[in-house]
Amino acid sequence: MSSKLCNRGAVKIKTNSRPDTLSLFLLGHMVWGYVTGKATSSALHVRVNPYLLLFLGAIPDVDLLLGIFGIQHRTWTHSILIWSIIFVPFFVKYRATALPYFVSVIQHIAFGDSIVGRNTPFWPLSDLNLSLGYNLFSPQNLILEGAGLALFFVIALRSRNERIFLFEKGKGAVLAILPIVTLLSFILFSYSYGLTRDLFVDNSLLKPDKLINTTPYIVANRFYPIEVVMHVLLATFLSASMFCKLRRTPKQRSNLESSL
Repeated sequence: MSSKLCNRGAVKIKTNSRPDTLSLFLLGHMVWGYVTGKATSSALHVRVNPYLLLFLGAIPDVDLLLGIFGIQHRTWTHSILIWSIIFVPFFVKYRATALPYFVSVIQHIAFGDSIVGRNTPFWPLSDLNLSLGYNLFSPQNLILEGAGLALFFVIALRSRNERIFLFEKGKGAVLAILPIVTLLSFILFSYSYGLTRDLFVDNSLLKPDKLINTTPYIVANRFYPIEVVMHVLLATFLSASMFCKLRRTPKQRSNLESSL
């Protein structure tokens, strides 16, 4: 594997020069967003919505869909400075409660993208690159993905309050759609990259098309099925959670029938 030494001011970082270095998969960003967000909420003794933590962990990659507006990947939505400005009104209104959600977003940039791929977290004021540049299917990345998913299940299943929120009927079930759709989109996108390329790249609709161009490599990799299984596991878990929160108890059904 070839590599090069990046010298940006006083910072020297060895980065992988292979063209297939991207970032953590969506699952990795999501589960680590949940883990870091929950750790922050526990330290601050505030309650958070786990569905939002998962979704916000992946939200910086929305720029892959914003190419139609000329927004390049890892610029506006991958800047700690930009997200700090976006969260100002939330900090003003919700104070400490907003911090775990902010941490969930920032870990995507400062943690995930700084280990796999290349990133400029202080854009547009600085192009300082803090990335280690490991390969998408490197052992480091796969370990991070698997460890994050394992920690998610440990936290979600061992905490009584978290189990109650995830599996007892209550409000907030609709927010589960956000991480579920995000996870399933990865699977559908990667399996249908031929159609996606025809629709977006050939018609110049998606300008930052690095992910699309490398999709054949992703799907052909021998470790790709492992990522698919992990994405399916989390999507299935969240779907079961949403179903449990939406279900009606026998008592509620009998009351509804009697009212009719």
